[in-house]
Amino acid sequence: MPFSPTYPVPDERKPYTLIAESNGSNGRIGCLMLHGFMGSPYSSRPMAEYLVTQGITMHCPLLPGHGHWPDKFYNVSHKTWLAEAEEGLARIRELADEVFIIGHSMGTVMGAHLIDKFNDIRGMVMLTPLYAIPDKRMLVMPFLRYVMPWLYPHKISSMHELMRERVLDFDPTLDLDSPEVQARLPEMTRVPTSGLAEMVRMVWYGRQFWSRLKLPVLIFQGGDDPAVPNHTMTKIYNLLPSKEKELKTFPEAGHELMRPFEPVHTQVWQHIRDFFRKYSK
Repeated sequence: MPFSPTYPVPDERKPYTLIAESNGSNGRIGCLMLHGFMGSPYSSRPMAEYLVTQGITMHCPLLPGHGHWPDKFYNVSHKTWLAEAEEGLARIRELADEVFIIGHSMGTVMGAHLIDKFNDIRGMVMLTPLYAIPDKRMLVMPFLRYVMPWLYPHKISSMHELMRERVLDFDPTLDLDSPEVQARLPEMTRVPTSGLAEMVRMVWYGRQFWSRLKLPVLIFQGGDDPAVPNHTMTKIYNLLPSKEKELKTFPEAGHELMRPFEPVHTQVWQHIRDFFRKYSK
């Protein structure tokens, strides 16, 4: 059964399914979109709305523990993320004859898991794929989770920018400098170390797949990505045995280069559309 959250999720962050009226001469093309760690379907919805006008049916599930403040990750296993990805694949199979996958960041690991397990996926788009631990300090999370259940990013200077970005992404109306919001920051930004430990597990889990993906792959990387170092995406590209692979770099783009606030987003959307058209039957 698809994940059903026990906590409130704003409408714009809930799963979406957008069905194309016609796929033209290429038959029914469908795409499973998999969001990343601390993300939600919200980040890819505008791109999906464009792709559906191009004849591509889109489905994006919500991963367990996601869609609200990060405290919802508490004791959520990475296995539930993989299970939800499999549920999502079953859903898009009901709607399309040919299935592609788009994965963003940690979503690329789930996509690789599906490709390795099933043999009916036509191709994969990787948006800033996750290959390595973003911060070496996270290596202690699998052990720290048992003695320190919570991490408070607002107390760590190196994480202030990321913390502000995530809070405003969830609610852009907030004034982060107001005393009221400052008092709520511990509640809004605390991250369970168990959730970070599960993300670390996903990084290691993904390492087994990159050298086994023989299908067409399109990789995007941003040159100004604060979450995923560029050299790690190049490493994935070099590991891929596929003869039909391409790496596109946008030097001034960040981690979420498919979103409308990034000037390159229109190019990204069009490249993805062309990729689907090229490799569909």
